[in-house]
Amino acid sequence: MFLVALALLGMLAFYSLLAYVLIRFISKRAFKVTLTKLEMLEIITGLALIFVVFQGIRWGSTSTILPSILLIAPLINMRISNRKQRERLKQEFT
Repeated sequence: MFLVALALLGMLAFYSLLAYVLIRFISKRAFKVTLTKLEMLEIITGLALIFVVFQGIRWGSTSTILPSILLIAPLINMRISNRKQRERLKQEFT
């Protein structure tokens, strides 16, 4: 049982690192934007929640869909407020 839990944690760490590197690479190459670590973690968290919602819909599990959707709303609001704050700081420094 311990070995299975360790393997799952290893997979989680590997795929999180892979997503982190891919998001960083795509943002630099395609959009010419350098994201902060916080922004990348927000994107990874959002993608993970969307994946959980998709799997919940696929398997018909309302016990996982509802909490995931309720977590997505504050995540979107936090992203919008962080973007507004960054724009305000950018205007103050210029």
